[in-house]
Amino acid sequence: MSYESENILDSSIRIKDVQNFIELLGYKYQGIWNGEELGKIKSYHWFEIKDYKSTYGVELSIYTHNSKLYVTTRTNASRSYYDLEHQNKTIRLLKKHFGGTFVTDEGKGRYLQIRGKPPEPAASGCHLAFSSFSSNLIRARQYYDSRKFDEKKQESSGIYWLDRYNPRLLSNNFILTFLVSISEDYWKSTYISLLKYTENKESIFKTGKIYPDRFVKISNGELTVEEGFAESISFARISNVCNQFKNLDKKLDFAAVLKKPYRRRKKNLFDTLEEMTEIRNMIIHDASSPVMLEEEYIKDSINILHDSIEKCYKELTRIKGWSFDKTRGAGRLK
Repeated sequence: MSYESENILDSSIRIKDVQNFIELLGYKYQGIWNGEELGKIKSYHWFEIKDYKSTYGVELSIYTHNSKLYVTTRTNASRSYYDLEHQNKTIRLLKKHFGGTFVTDEGKGRYLQIRGKPPEPAASGCHLAFSSFSSNLIRARQYYDSRKFDEKKQESSGIYWLDRYNPRLLSNNFILTFLVSISEDYWKSTYISLLKYTENKESIFKTGKIYPDRFVKISNGELTVEEGFAESISFARISNVCNQFKNLDKKLDFAAVLKKPYRRRKKNLFDTLEEMTEIRNMIIHDASSPVMLEEEYIKDSINILHDSIEKCYKELTRIKGWSFDKTRGAGRLK
């Protein structure tokens, strides 16, 4: 689902003037692409990283058609309150400065409706981390589903020296490594989002350190202090992850969530995530002794990671009183 608008300007308006104007509104030039019917279309994008205001941003296109100059904008279902607000602002100011008419999904001369109130910055940051994780998990699933190998090399033989050359088994190692990586990215991004707006930031900073090279990046504006601090923390093992979040906020007991019985299995989510990291470490640190991972283990790992992150994010939103919004999800493998 998308939210679209179209400003129609007179052909007497110079494209260069419109370009300069939208750049003042914060849009960044993306390039030119050729439409089959509309010809050359100049593409722009607006995205506000401050306080996690944007989740999708605003797409903007400029083109001429039938002696008219068109400026279109678009956001999608995952857009934030501020994305839609800026989209309306763009429509309004184009109309004010260049005249013409406009139409949106709400109708001619009607602005897009903004419902609700702007979320807390921490809530936006955590939601953005969850959305990014979901997108990465979709990437893993698409790779898993689309792999093709020689039929003779699909199954493991049980013979070590043969299986170490099996491309499917090697591919399984790649997938597990990627799964642990996107898990780390989720926890780190969520931690930074919470750290930025916590009231006990000073006491948290006393427990860690910032490396000298991070200080240089902070000084150059390439990193925030919170990002530099998080760089010194390992988010690979779930045991350490849970401890870090508990130190940040005593109410955030993710270990308790992950240690609950899971689908009548002997091993809970917490222990399974620890095992995944241990195997990942073996893969990247001992390549001469390759790990043999079967299809079912990879399929199960994708589902384990999906369920673990979703359960913890739900718990986070419950504790903070935020709404749980799953605008994009990879779903479970069957």
